[in-house]
Amino acid sequence: MEWWKILILIVLGFVIIVLAAMYLFQDNATKYYKKARKLHFKGEKAYHSGNFDASEKNYKKADEYRKRARELE
Repeated sequence: MEWWKILILIVLGFVIIVLAAMYLFQDNATKYYKKARKLHFKGEKAYHSGNFDASEKNYKKADEYRKRARELE
């Protein structure tokens, strides 16, 4: 391969990595609503299995995520 083709591949790889990092680490409401939904579901499972303390902890954390999502909207 010629040196300029290798350079183009390196630059493209770097750009893709930067864009992926920006997407993964951005602060948006959808991300927090998804986390809240997952924690709420875990809380329901814990509640039905009789683990009320873990259930309450998951519900409270889900509420915190929902509050953060509402702030971002």
